[in-house]
Amino acid sequence: MRVQQLFGLGARYGVHRTAHVQFPRGLASAPTIPATPIGLQRKQRAPEDTHTMRRRLLYQMRKRGILETDLLLSTFASQHLPTLSRDELSDLDVLLSNIDWDIFYWATNKTQAPKEVSDMPVFQKLKEHAAKRGSTIVRMPDL
Repeated sequence: MRVQQLFGLGARYGVHRTAHVQFPRGLASAPTIPATPIGLQRKQRAPEDTHTMRRRLLYQMRKRGILETDLLLSTFASQHLPTLSRDELSDLDVLLSNIDWDIFYWATNKTQAPKEVSDMPVFQKLKEHAAKRGSTIVRMPDL
């Protein structure tokens, strides 16, 4: 028997996950399979000091995989990462657990960000940074 299940934001993008499920004899209906949301859900990391966290976030902001998001986040990191508070770094870590295109569209006001994201002070700084970019040529900052 095949069960199709939509996962979190995957429905927005038309992504379906299909699983083959065999039910024990005598089971009248399919068991309920909990949905796994995408973004803002991440595994817990071991505690790390602020310096290590900044270095990890710098790497994650430079190596996203989509050039537009890489440029936006890496220029933001070069200008703002050294001055962010520990709470802002934690919020940034949560923000980076989202899909690249979502981050880019939210920061550039192409789509509405979820309330959990739009309430983050670091996200407001990212939006201001994205608005200031304008039409200048942007390149990856030096390490």
